Amino acid sequence: MSKDLSTAAAAAKQQPTMKDLVEAQLPAIERQLGGAMNSDAFVRAVLSEIGKSPALMQADPKTLLGGVMLAAQLRLEIGSGLGEFYLTPRKDHGQQICLPIIGYQGFIKLALRSEFVTNVQAFLVRQGDDFSYGANAERGMFYDWTPLDFEEERPWIGVVATARMKSGGTTWVYLTRAQVMRRRPAYWDKGPWKTDEPEMVKKTAVRALAKFLPKSTDLGRALEADEAKVQTLKGLDEVEVTRLDDDADTYVVQEQDPMSRTPEELAEKEAGR
Repeated sequence: MSKDLSTAAAAAKQQPTMKDLVEAQLPAIERQLGGAMNSDAFVRAVLSEIGKSPALMQADPKTLLGGVMLAAQLRLEIGSGLGEFYLTPRKDHGQQICLPIIGYQGFIKLALRSEFVTNVQAFLVRQGDDFSYGANAERGMFYDWTPLDFEEERPWIGVVATARMKSGGTTWVYLTRAQVMRRRPAYWDKGPWKTDEPEMVKKTAVRALAKFLPKSTDLGRALEADEAKVQTLKGLDEVEVTRLDDDADTYVVQEQDPMSRTPEELAEKEAGR
């Protein structure tokens, strides 16, 4: 009987659970957090998210631990209710992996780490709103938005993200619904795109806005690794980023008709004639 128990114990050591693997990395997580967050609470949040998803429990440990380490490096809290950082399961060539997705609140937190940015926000433009934009010598590029009301049931047709700079200027971008949908990943029906679409739409706009902002190291890292496969490299203190799908260049177009085609699409149509 004791021999059987010893054999079972040896097998358990050879096949550690995902919980064992995460807890074993506590020292590395503490180094990355650098005292900015409580490492024990961080690990508890990770284990809570894994416990909610059988698919995450079956994910390639390298990708899950890579995602956890990325969140620690960026000092973002993991949890679907927080909107900062998501651990999401996905199939890659038949293998279950973990794909990290940085949320709307996460991108705002990262953008605000720049000493040049004082405020970042985004809002949805909905059908019936009075929304226009333009440019003149006095105001430069500008937009005007008067919402019909603040009900969230009306369909959204676009999204605006703005950043106020410490110098006093404001930078903003507008994306149409069509532009946002083109940036939505192919696996949108799983994860936060399905459960928290408004937040992910605003995140998409902030991500586009970040292209025009002074970047902190954390924000640059986040833009590289968001919705990409993150794997271990030379231990968990360093991570290797692999993008699963080709990501189209971000271009921001401000159109008269929020549902109309982009200039790039019109040019392609003309070229095909």
